[in-house]
Order: sequence, then structure tokens, then C-alpha cells
Amino acid sequence: MRNDMDPTGGTWQYRRRRTGLPQDDRLSALPDDVLHRILSRLDFLDVVRTCVLSRRWRYLWASSPNLNFDVDWFHRHNTGKFPASLDLHRKFWDFIKWCLLMRDEESQLTRLCVSINCTMAAQLNMLLQVAGKRRVRELQILNGDYSVTPLNFPRHLCESLTKLTLNFRDDIPIHVSSKFCNLTSLHLTRVGLPSCAISKIFSSDCIKLEEIHLEDCQIGNVLQIDIIASHLKYMTIVNVSTTEGALWYVGSFDTLIKISAPNLLSFSYVGPLLRGLVFEDTTSLDKVTIRLLRVPIQSQYKNHLYCPARFIGLNHAKTLILSSFVVKHFSRAYNNVSWDSFILDKVTSLEVEIKYSAFHIDGLVNLMKFTPNLETLFIRFKVGKRGGWSRTRKRKGYVEIPWVLRVEDIPCLSHQLEVIRISHLNGEENALELLKFLLLNGRVLKKMEIPHVTNEVKRRYFSKSAKLDKASSDVVISFPKPYIRAVPWFDKYDSDAE
Repeated sequence: MRNDMDPTGGTWQYRRRRTGLPQDDRLSALPDDVLHRILSRLDFLDVVRTCVLSRRWRYLWASSPNLNFDVDWFHRHNTGKFPASLDLHRKFWDFIKWCLLMRDEESQLTRLCVSINCTMAAQLNMLLQVAGKRRVRELQILNGDYSVTPLNFPRHLCESLTKLTLNFRDDIPIHVSSKFCNLTSLHLTRVGLPSCAISKIFSSDCIKLEEIHLEDCQIGNVLQIDIIASHLKYMTIVNVSTTEGALWYVGSFDTLIKISAPNLLSFSYVGPLLRGLVFEDTTSLDKVTIRLLRVPIQSQYKNHLYCPARFIGLNHAKTLILSSFVVKHFSRAYNNVSWDSFILDKVTSLEVEIKYSAFHIDGLVNLMKFTPNLETLFIRFKVGKRGGWSRTRKRKGYVEIPWVLRVEDIPCLSHQLEVIRISHLNGEENALELLKFLLLNGRVLKKMEIPHVTNEVKRRYFSKSAKLDKASSDVVISFPKPYIRAVPWFDKYDSDAE
């Protein structure tokens, strides 16, 4: 058993203090930069409270390069201390002012994050002025609600920022004083962008931009947006608006988007059909996702014609992901637009979402004709809330048009396509006809995967597929467990129901 008594009569703890031996506080012995990295994960209210721990921690908070202010966290620690909610917000902003005034003037302020639930434009604009003077590099403003007064970004802040994230619950306009010449990452959600801000954010001088994410941003009367960024790698545009309790898609802007980015790897667009989408000098483009959504008849998008002229340079992509509304327009029975000049010769992987109707299946077959070098095909059938879409149509009085199986010489099926994956396959006749078509025409097909939900479905399709005619003797049909995709919120709902 350990004896905690010193032979001279005192305790070991007292002898350590008396002789100057180190205490068991290894955390305080860490250098400032390591401690600042640990504190950066906390709300700044807790960071300030560390000043009472010891002399080592007394002024450490004042030199922290990362400030994280969360109004909800502040409210939880001060509930009942102030008579009204408005007073809580004022005290929250007073706390921010006090922290900024008491900071060490010589310390670098690298990152500033503010999470609010009641927008006070005057307070935010004052904070942006301070951030500009301190040359903040990373700025995040989250959860702001509607405001008519714009947020003004001063020139010094525009020049110093490397990462900007504005994620609001309602539209808040911004005014930009200068170009973001050092910006590498831009994430904007529900932000009002006038034409003057568009020209400065996507200027050719913003050459360091590597990532752009625009979601439900209200763009002013701009007919064309030119994005010229030599370092741009990832770009996502979610051109939708949502209502509480249900999703309803209305485009936030209608413009021509022209992209010139030689290092662009991935591009995603979700929303209604735009005036056009042009890819120039995008030789590194690997993955393109296009999910077109239906809009109300009275919408400004109702006269847009789905045609090859709307998509220029799409053949630069190697992986293409298309929604059911896109695939259906490739059907020759659906529209009179000629797609003969639309060739996607660099696409090697195609992922489509289709319904069980003949329009969608016929559109998929025609789309395969424009991808001669296709090697992998992933088909995901779309199932409604009440089962297959054809059943829903029959309940409404529609007569489902059967898709007729045929033998066709499609280049990718004859020479390139080796792997096919079909998910959500059920007992619909059109779906079974498509399965027969792919096996009958796939001459070099090696693998076909049909993820099953239950063993009953597996047994049913295993017996059916074993009797089907196959053009390739090497094809192996398997029934693996379904793969659960990690999809964003805007891809979880049906947007183009018929």
C-alpha cells in the first residue's frame, strides 16, 4: 500500500509544492498553439471561463486565434438572468464586444464563427468591420433570419478572407466592396446576391477559388454568370426553395452559367432548367450531376426547351448522374427535339434515376446510344409512396403504355458495357422487359447486380433471370444486399411526380 506521508511528517503533495517538483497538470504544460487548437472546439463562453483555472490560463483566452460565438449556448447558460429574450440577444452582443475589446492586440485572429437566431444587421455589420481590421481569414455566420438591411463586407475583409460560409434560414442580401482575391472556399445558403456582388465574387481575379457551394441563393437580374477560376475543383448549385412541412421547388434564379475551370473535378446542379449550362476548358472534369426539377406552370421556366443547346461541353465528363426528369426527355416519343448531335464520348460511368413508365425506359435506351464508351451503368428505379408509379397512374385513370422489347445494336452494349447495377427492381412488366433487353443485347456484359430487399424478391428474380436469353456467356447475375446511399436533403424527395 502506498504511503502518502512524507518521512519528515508532511504529505507527498505538500513536499512537491515545497520542493518545486512538477504537478500532474500535463495539459497546462502544452504549448499555446496546441491549447488554442483544443479550445477552438468550444464555445467562446467556455473558453473565457478557463481563466479561473490557474495563472497559466488567466490570459490564454485573449490570444485565441479562433472565436466561436453560439447564441443558443449563451442562452442556455444565462436563462432566467434577463427579463426578456431581446435582452438576452443584447447581452450576447455585449459579450462579443467585450471579448473583442479585451483581446490581445498582437495576436492573430484567424477564424470567426457566429451562430445567431435573430438577425441584427447593425451588430453584424459592426462585427464585419472589426473582422476586416483584424484581417480575419475564415468567417462563418450561421442561422440568420430575414433582413432587409444588407451585410456590408469591407474591402480589407474581402481581401483577407480565405474561407467564407454564410448559412441563413431566410434571405439576407450582402454588399461586397472589393474582390475576394484570396478566397479558396465559398459556401452561401439563402443569400441575396445582386449583380454587383456576382461580378466581384466570380471575377477572374478570384483565381484561388477551389470550392463553390450555392444553395437557394437569390440572384438579381443577371442573364449570364461567368465563372473563371483556374483552381476551382468542386462546384455545387442547388437552385431550389423550400417551405416548412413540405418541399416545393421554385427556382431562385434563371440565368446562363458559363464555367471556365481547367481543374474542375466535380459539378452538381439541382433545380429547374436554366437558360443554359456551358463548360469551357474543363478538361479535368470527372463527375457531373444534373437533377432537373418540375416547376409550377405559371413559373418563368415553363417555356424553356430541353435541347442539346442547353448543355454545351457536357461531353467532358467521365461520370454522369442524371435524374428521371432528364432521362425522360431523351425519349423520342416524348418530344420532337433531335439529340443526334449530342455525343457523350468520354462518359464511362452513367447513373440514372428512372420510373417504370415507357417514356423513362425509352429515354434511357436512347441515352445509351450517345455514350459509346460506357463501361458501368447504374439504374435506380424510382418508387412512389404507394408502390410503383404505374400503379399510381392506373388509380388516377391513366393507361400505362408498355415498353416493347427489341434487339438493337447499341455501341456501348456491343463493345464496352461490362457492369450493370439495377436497384429497386420490382414486378413491373416494363422493368422486366428492360432487364431482358440488357441481357439480350449486352454482348460483353460480365456482371449484373440486382440488390434485393427481401429473400422473396431474390428468389423470384433469380428464377426469372435464369430463364432469360443472354448474349454474353460470361455474365454473372448476383443479388447483393442493397447499398444505402448518403444523399443530401434535396435528393431525398420526389420532385417530378406525374
